This record gives sequence, C-alpha cells and structure tokens, in this order.
Amino acid sequence: MSSFDNILWNKSKYQSLEQQQQQNTNYVNGNSQSIITLLLIGLLGTAVITTMWSIHSPTKATIFLIDTKLPMLHKTSTRFLSFGLDSSLLRDPKTLPINNEAFMNLAKYLSPAYARIGGTSADCIFFKQNSDDISRTYDKFDPNDITNFTLTEEFYLNLYKFTEKSKLKMLFDLNVMIRTDQNEWNSSNAKDIIEFSKGHSMDIDWQLGNEPNSFKHVFNRSISATQLAHDYQHLRNLLNDIGYSSSILVGPETNHIGDSNERGEMYTEEFLKNQDNCIDFVTWHQYYLNGRIAKVDDFINPKVFNQLSAEIKQINNATKNSGKNIKMWISETSTAYGGGAPNLSDRFAGTFLWLDKLGYSASVGVDVVIRQSLFGGNYAMIGNDLLPNPDWWISVLYKQFVSEIVLDLKTPNNFGTLRFYAHCTAKLGLVNRLPALTIYGMNLDNKPKNIFIQGNWIKKKTNIFLYILTADDLTSREIKLNGEKLKLNSDGSLPPFNPVIIKPTQMITLPPISMAFIVIHGADIPPCRS
Repeated sequence: MSSFDNILWNKSKYQSLEQQQQQNTNYVNGNSQSIITLLLIGLLGTAVITTMWSIHSPTKATIFLIDTKLPMLHKTSTRFLSFGLDSSLLRDPKTLPINNEAFMNLAKYLSPAYARIGGTSADCIFFKQNSDDISRTYDKFDPNDITNFTLTEEFYLNLYKFTEKSKLKMLFDLNVMIRTDQNEWNSSNAKDIIEFSKGHSMDIDWQLGNEPNSFKHVFNRSISATQLAHDYQHLRNLLNDIGYSSSILVGPETNHIGDSNERGEMYTEEFLKNQDNCIDFVTWHQYYLNGRIAKVDDFINPKVFNQLSAEIKQINNATKNSGKNIKMWISETSTAYGGGAPNLSDRFAGTFLWLDKLGYSASVGVDVVIRQSLFGGNYAMIGNDLLPNPDWWISVLYKQFVSEIVLDLKTPNNFGTLRFYAHCTAKLGLVNRLPALTIYGMNLDNKPKNIFIQGNWIKKKTNIFLYILTADDLTSREIKLNGEKLKLNSDGSLPPFNPVIIKPTQMITLPPISMAFIVIHGADIPPCRS
C-alpha cells in the first residue's frame, strides 16, 4: 500500500480551537510509543540545542531553538520569491498568453516579484521595430533552440505591460553574443532596446547574456570572464547615459557550479575580480537533476536537496576570493534542467525541492530566488490550460505567510528528512496586526513525524494556525490543504486558506511526505513586532 493512502487528512483529527477546549482535544497524541522528533522553541534567549522530556509523553524530545540574541538572521528582498519567463517563449508571441486576464491574475498573486525574461534564447534576440524580418515561427516551447530571431517593439511593449499590470518588475536579459571581430560586445542592438524602453518610461532592471561559461558547449564560441566583465562595464555606462543609472544590473549568470568541466564558480570569481563594481548582485543558475533521466524518488531524497548548500558555499567562496562584497541572487532555478522532468517537476513531487530551496536560501542570505518558469516547459508553475500547478500554490502560500525577515532556527540536523525554517509572518498573514512567527518546512519521511512547540514567549492568547499540505500521490497535479483540494474560485479569486487552530500545548503530527506552514500568532518576538 502506498504511503499516500495514509496521508488523507481527516479533519476530525484536528477540531476547531473551541471544540478542542471543550473536548480536551482529539489532537494530542497519547501513544507512548510516538517519538517526538521535532520540537520548535522560540525566544528562549539561548542558542544551545538541548534535550528534554516532554510533559505529554515519556519519550525523548529534540528541541530546536530560535536565537533571539540576533535582531534577525537576514533580511531578503521583498521580491525574494520571483520567477522567469524563458526567452524561447518570445519566438512566437502566440504561445505566450500575456494578454489573457486569467494568466495575468495568476501572475499578480505572486507579486511583488521580478519577472525575468531570460534563458539561452536571450543570446539569440535581435530587437527590431517591425516584424518584417521574422523568418521563423514556433508552436511549442523549446529551450534548446539557438537560432536567431526578431523581437518586435509591439511584442516587447506588450510584454512590459503584462509585468506592469501584474505588479511585477521586469528583469531583461540582453544578447551578449552580438560581437565585433575583436570579440567585444557590439552594443548597438542593446542600445536600441534601452532607448526604446526609456522612450516608453519602462522601469526595468537588466542583465547581459545567459550562462557564459557554457557558451562553448551551446554556441561553439567562447567569451572569457575578463572580457565579459568589460562588456558589463560597457553596459553599465550605456544604462547610465540613457537614463537607467538607478536600474539594477546583475551578472554573470553562470551555471554548472562545481562541475569539473565547466567550473562556473571559477568563471564567477574571475568575472568579479575584473568588474569595477558595475553589478549590483552576483547571479548564478541552479538545478538539481537532469530532466531527461530524473526519477520520482530523486525528488524526496535528502542527498539531492543538499546539493544546494554546497553550491551556495562555492559561490560565496568565489565572491570572497574576488575581494568583492556583493550579495547573491539565484537568478534561474528549478528542480531539473532541460525544461524539467515530465510529470514530476510540475507536480506535487516538485514542491519539496522548491520550498526547501526558498527556506535554505533565505537562511544563508540569498537575496532573490528566480523560479524557472512561470509558464512553459515541464517545470511551469502554470500549465498550458492556464490552471495552477502545485508549485504555484506553494508560492502563493509562501507570499501569504512568510516575510523577508529571517530568524535563526537552531536544529540538530536540518539536512535530513525533517527540514524547517523560520521567518516573521508576512503582513498578509497577520491577525489583528498581532506579531506572528511562521515556521515552515517538510517531512520527507514515509512515516509520520511529531512536532511539539514550547517556549517562554508563548502567552495565554497565543494560537497556532496550522496548514498541512499533502497529495494523493507524488505525481499528482492536485495539492491539498488540511485535506481539502486547493482550487481557484469560479471568478479566479483565491479560496480561503482555512487553518486548523490549536494551542501551543498540543502536538502536531506531520503526515508522511508532507509540508507545513505553522503560523504562531501572538508570538512576541522582537524582530517581528513592527
């Protein structure tokens, strides 16, 4: 029998807070054999991880602490969770539904965010102010197409209007492969785009090229990191001259971090050494798996998850070795490269790597994470039928409950099957403006795990709003919140996210292969008061 047969979340397991107070709770697990594997404690004023005996069970409890000596661990961008639209989608305007109200509505629910227009095809774009020169059209998403194509002013303007109406900030990737005979960047076409943008009062941030350390493999042409740094300086000067001096410029957009052949971290270090503070953030791309061969078990294997921490460390080392003090963006990322893993990257299976990436990245100071992709490919957050996939729902819940203020959650091991992170709660998730703390994460184990929350910061009126996310199968396109399938209302609006309300004295059971957002209202933690 599948472990998912046990996941169906029976609402009778959790009663409303009032019912629980009357019935002395059906929720507290009285099984003396249950091992409390996770205990989250906030505001104890210490960073020491200890072990104690739960008053509710004779079994041993593991305690996790929030280090309240620090005002906060990190503060990310308000656009921390962002997303991309692959440049290959620009090859045929008919395939990208940017004028569709339903699509625009789904994008708007993810704001504030960057909408990155980038990818391999960014280095194939030629901007023209009419469509006479378009030599080819496309009827499907192909991230590997490297033929040149024309971007018209009309479509470019429509693309910007989509981001503007959706309350997004466009990040546009310019073509770096237009080169002179001396292999220097020819900026004439980029200048046309930038001047057109300024003439239409577009508020845009910029980047130049996509995965330059892989150009030899993709285009059979190389650009050294030193030369690219000079090209970026050229672009920065161009932006300043045309009126975009306040726009962000990010780069170098490397990939294959730690790969023995392409060594993206070494390219990044050399680039940073040779650029004269012309970029605002160092950017790189991260994927865990090869979409052509990935298996379902890979999506819940902690070893796969832990690749991210090693790669972030390598980019941090490259930045440190360059002598530059600059924050990091993961500017293109998903579960699997090559357009994603069919029937996995855009299903419930893909949500775990996505939520963990958000949590871990924020905990180590990454400023922005840009998800590939909002639409198109096997890793899309929105399907071709314009219905949301599970990762879209996870992203909406993250925006609802998780703020940019990152707290220091001490754990004995956050690299196994239980992986949790802590932030102040987002304003959208507050009740009566009371300060709140959100602890979110997952149970990758095929067995239930128990969570018990204690702490001297818990007051009489402190309540926990619990949101448990499950599915009938890892390959399901549907996702359930506290046992109810998430779906949009008929008018396209969000459904109510109904919590299970419990007291902090009660135990929480995480089902096998599940995620949780645990919002603790009335948690009087200093960084979360404002």
